[in-house]
Amino acid sequence: MPAERTPPPGTPRTVKEKTRQVSEIVADDIIAFIKQQGLKRGDRLPTEPELMERYGVSRTALREAIKVLASSGVIEVRHGHGTFVLETQSLIVTPPLDLGALFTRQTYMDVAEARTAIESEVAKLAAQRATEQDLQDLERLHAQMKSLPEDAAFTDHDVRLHLMLARIAGNAILLQMMEVLRQALSEYIYLTVSRLQTVADLLREHEAVINAVRRRDPEGAQLAMRHHVQNAARRLEQVLNVEIEA
Repeated sequence: MPAERTPPPGTPRTVKEKTRQVSEIVADDIIAFIKQQGLKRGDRLPTEPELMERYGVSRTALREAIKVLASSGVIEVRHGHGTFVLETQSLIVTPPLDLGALFTRQTYMDVAEARTAIESEVAKLAAQRATEQDLQDLERLHAQMKSLPEDAAFTDHDVRLHLMLARIAGNAILLQMMEVLRQALSEYIYLTVSRLQTVADLLREHEAVINAVRRRDPEGAQLAMRHHVQNAARRLEQVLNVEIEA
């Protein structure tokens, strides 16, 4: 069985732990509020003090919930201006599955196969639809990853990069599919990067995808992403051979 470790940011507690983090509950409540109020893209959410009072939580818990929703593309934080709704179409679909209690070797391999199918198309569409601002945001996030240790912080940025590509692709269904995978993807990436001696290969593979997107090369981006995801699966399998019983 895998060794005990601190879960990556955004990873839900398993059913064995009986409870969920307060921030996750607040994130669900904010999504419910957006639905109930019929908020649209560009609408502003209540202020931080108002949300803290509404949900009876600390500033830390609220900010973690906001961070999760922002990384998922649901809201956008504009410093000095407030928090705004960014995505509403995906909210009508069932929320991401809690796969935390189901992780086995087969679960990880299923995630790897799903990633190959979904993310290759995401990269192809992103290369067709990315704006200059999108490209700058991708490159900035990737540059930040180069200075991070191989731990939960790196995992958080890695997941954000893949979700950012999904948002750039501009397909609400593909984005929702990535949201369904988000929790599993976080565990998947963390298990791998926390055991690697280096993430240099992973970063080079990301860079190849981003470069193809910048070149507006859909086929190149598709192939680069397929190469990355398949290599990620091989790296994960090496870890599983040591840590997880079949």
